[in-house]
Amino acid sequence: MNFFRQTLAVTAMNLRNIPLRLGNSLVIIIGIAGAVGVFIPILAMSISFRATIEGDGRDDRAIVLTHRATAEFESSLNRDEVAAIMDYPQVRRDSRGKAVASGEVVLVAPVSRKRDHSDVNVTLRGVGGQYFAMRPELRLRSGRMFDPGKQELVVGAGAVSQFDGLEIGENLRLQDGDWKVVGTFAGGNGARESEVVADALTVMSAYKLNTFNSLTVALRSPRELAALKDAVQRDSKAILAARGEPEYLATASASVNRILRLVAYSISSIMALGALFSALNSMYSAVTARSVEMATLRALGFSSLAVAMGVLVEALLLALVGAAIGAAFACVLFNGATISTLGGAVWDSQLVYSLSITPALAIGVVLLACVLGLSGGLLPAIRAARANIAEVLHET
Repeated sequence: MNFFRQTLAVTAMNLRNIPLRLGNSLVIIIGIAGAVGVFIPILAMSISFRATIEGDGRDDRAIVLTHRATAEFESSLNRDEVAAIMDYPQVRRDSRGKAVASGEVVLVAPVSRKRDHSDVNVTLRGVGGQYFAMRPELRLRSGRMFDPGKQELVVGAGAVSQFDGLEIGENLRLQDGDWKVVGTFAGGNGARESEVVADALTVMSAYKLNTFNSLTVALRSPRELAALKDAVQRDSKAILAARGEPEYLATASASVNRILRLVAYSISSIMALGALFSALNSMYSAVTARSVEMATLRALGFSSLAVAMGVLVEALLLALVGAAIGAAFACVLFNGATISTLGGAVWDSQLVYSLSITPALAIGVVLLACVLGLSGGLLPAIRAARANIAEVLHET
């Protein structure tokens, strides 16, 4: 009997005997399933956060901030600077000749989270009249647009779904009294759906502000970005800097991305080690309990490598079953789930986004689980292959 047939025979025998050692097998399956069931949603959280932040970026938009600012709330632009940059030739014009640009202020608004009624903040963004023209991906879903000069808000669909008091007709208590929600908007699959939006000049008046935090402009074409950067740097004497929107979003979200990745990989590593040791322990117990069977096979002419491969294949199949169960539970329970976490435009404001568990992510984690199963079965397989036949049979 050749090596391949020997391996198949040993594997088949091992699998038939699983019901006789169901406890050890279940330890491996449950351990791997638990690790996969935790790893997938945590990793999806990090990936989906990054995708949501970067979802707002377009190559034909640029943002102007104070030179050293890494986020909007760290920046300050006076009205003259905003007006001057809006006149630059690189900025796109609408049919009436108006610059498609928005000077913006970024603050926080206190709200209550629906799921636990805890007090949190969302991003309050004061915008110019061309905000929605500059962001055509955002569409008014219901209600109407706010009137400039009035204390009115339009709210992103993500914020409406996660926080209390943001339905049309409700009032949000902000600076200088109650602000009425008059509409909701959606679109773009980015962070903007987590925000409440109002007229910038009205917000500045209510909060006694004299400066904008940022200026976002629509470019005539992505090729104009380099010229805009040079013009802003030259005219402001390097006090201000223009950046492409994708570049800025990647920089602004870098710190939160690092934290989420650290959390994801730390928790996943702990779970993976637990699954590895449970597989190692269980396979050792299984090999010890079947030492006579394996010694008998060796005595009958089965190669030590075939015996070892049988143990490894058994560990791999048990890990695969556990990984499939864990992945199925993760997809059913978490795929498409909407959550909110810190990471909005202001550091302590909430960002609402949906977890997306892609096939590539699920398959990658399942493959990792299979590696864990093989790793857990490796030492027991070596032990089975190296066992002294005479000693094992003599002990019985």
